[in-house]
Amino acid sequence: MRSPLTRPLAAALLVAGSLAAQVSWADLLVNGNFEQGPSIPSLNPIMAVAPGNDALSGWTVSGGAIDIVTDNYWVPLSGHRSIVLSSSGPGAIEQAISTAPGAIYRLTFWLSGEPFSSPTIKHLRLTAGASTQDQTYDITDAWHWDMAWSQRTFDFAATGSTTTLSLASTDATQWGPALDSMKVEQVSAGVPGSATALAQSNPTAPPSTPEAVPSGTTNAAAATSAAPAATAEAPGGTSIAAPARMRTPSHRALRSTVPMAGHYRIWRRSPPTSQNIDACPAENTRARS
Repeated sequence: MRSPLTRPLAAALLVAGSLAAQVSWADLLVNGNFEQGPSIPSLNPIMAVAPGNDALSGWTVSGGAIDIVTDNYWVPLSGHRSIVLSSSGPGAIEQAISTAPGAIYRLTFWLSGEPFSSPTIKHLRLTAGASTQDQTYDITDAWHWDMAWSQRTFDFAATGSTTTLSLASTDATQWGPALDSMKVEQVSAGVPGSATALAQSNPTAPPSTPEAVPSGTTNAAAATSAAPAATAEAPGGTSIAAPARMRTPSHRALRSTVPMAGHYRIWRRSPPTSQNIDACPAENTRARS
């Protein structure tokens, strides 16, 4: 015969388990979307942050300076800011997070790079505990108003109660990989020895397969570029395939000469000319040395 307390006790255990699960899978990063920090004026939409400067809340800048980039320069995945792991040269950021020894964690983030910059292939190195992974991004499809953000992941095992996550550019230029919308979640409790096994199994894994930007984000154009061609039903029940998005050389030519309202253009391949400055005075407000 069941006790009258059986159902309340079972319900209490279910609620407790649910709350524990929510705590375990919560995002562990502080300021993973880079929105926290000092105000950045719209006329100077890029803020350089050097090592020792705490302008990038929650993060420590290490190795070299990085840039915080607002949506007055290029379109972030979400919110108003993203970062690029460079300023005058390759830079890096890191953050210590609380972890459980042996547990497995997953970093999810979005990767891009400055259009028309060099090198065309951006190189990113991720490190957490004993795990290291290199990833790359090709900027060919990136435009300032459509950065073609690519979702990536990085799994790592914790070896202690605190794990330092580091992301660094390995490109010896001032145009490194760009990052936005990062989070770290625990994906399993792990087993003894899992940290060493995970680190040794794939120390420099190839880049994970890029995923389309989900609908509802601010970068709807990127979702269009990655999604399959849609179909529509015409009168009479005939299905009509929507034309696929195409970029042609003419688009490239227009991109370097036609200003887009609310966003800044750059002149990477050659210094600004008097003709360019006269045509687009507001779009040459930033030129790196």
